[in-house]
Amino acid sequence: MVRLLKNVQQGAATTCYVALHPQVKGKSGFYFSDSKVAQPSSQALNVEVARKLWDFSMNLINKCSENKSMN
Repeated sequence: MVRLLKNVQQGAATTCYVALHPQVKGKSGFYFSDSKVAQPSSQALNVEVARKLWDFSMNLINKCSENKSMN
């Protein structure tokens, strides 16, 4: 059975590894998974999906900003 969920330590491990480990010092532009360089999914490389996510995020930020200014 493949485990899909990670505990807090497991979830933070790759971020901490990339931020602190000397082996990856100076490496930039790589995707890491489970503390190893990995290939991103095809969706992660899809420019159209990236644009839609950007637009959705900006719309959400704008709505939150509008609601905050109304209060």
